[in-house]
Amino acid sequence: MVTDPSGLHIRNVSVRYGELLAVDNVTLTVAPGAVLALLGPSGSGKSSLLRAIAGLEPLATGAVLWDGVDLASTKVHQRNFGFVFQDAQLFSTMDVGHNIAYGLTKLPRPKRSERVREMLRLVGLEGYENRKVTELSGGQAQRVALARSLAPSPRALLLDEPLSALDRNLRDHLADELAGILRAVGTTAIHVTHDQDEASKVADTVAVMDRGRLLQRDTPDVLWRSPASREVARFLGFTAFLDATTARDLGWRGHLKDGAVLGIGPRSLELDDDGVALPITSQGFALGEVEVGVRLPDGQLATVTAPERVEAEQIHVRLTGGAVTPENTM
Repeated sequence: MVTDPSGLHIRNVSVRYGELLAVDNVTLTVAPGAVLALLGPSGSGKSSLLRAIAGLEPLATGAVLWDGVDLASTKVHQRNFGFVFQDAQLFSTMDVGHNIAYGLTKLPRPKRSERVREMLRLVGLEGYENRKVTELSGGQAQRVALARSLAPSPRALLLDEPLSALDRNLRDHLADELAGILRAVGTTAIHVTHDQDEASKVADTVAVMDRGRLLQRDTPDVLWRSPASREVARFLGFTAFLDATTARDLGWRGHLKDGAVLGIGPRSLELDDDGVALPITSQGFALGEVEVGVRLPDGQLATVTAPERVEAEQIHVRLTGGAVTPENTM
């Protein structure tokens, strides 16, 4: 069988910093027009992998290919990859229009101005050409950085945690906008983030990394329903793992095949006056709701969301969902 050479291919890539193996033999393919999220905690190797794809970090092993062509001898500026950094990195001495036009020097001036206006419309900043970048909010600056990266029509766009410095509400809003923009332009993209919700909103598929290794790649819904290991499940927020009997005793109506356990996360338990009474271990306020810590029948800890603080020693819950996870994986 002949493998389709089109798009971006990352083959057995490793990146070292002295004795530290930052990326450990990662293989990935990103089809033309697809959006992949690299998801993982700090130090997982996701940003190092992104920089290696861009040519900003040397490869210890492996190869990065575009349409079947090895990019080892291709310089960074010749790869035709756009790059958006966490802190925007706009040129403070230029206005918004000149920042976006920075990579368009080969275009005639009228075409350049037209492209700048087109990009500003795309990112929702129409009319900002003459605005000083020092007058922009954090969200506006990242939109300008995105417009600057897309203006030369790169064949791929690499985004290194571009929303992580923003507050939660703005991050959620811009994640939705970013997803729409990437699909509107149809650019192949890799989006690095440590935020699970952001990855699910922006990307077609999500690749979970930890300690330099690729643990699993799937669509967001499959990843949440069926993590490949407890390691993946724990990163996604599933903190307890139940056998079928314990899960059914808590009201779960699903099915666990042999060799699987059910991962319990913050959305797995719901309040139910007719449900099972569990002892409360803690309560904390978060985003307008109360996160109530409970002790499960087998002694493990979990959380359930309540609209207000519970003035009791127990709370009644029902298990409504979870992540089917292989039992014998760490």
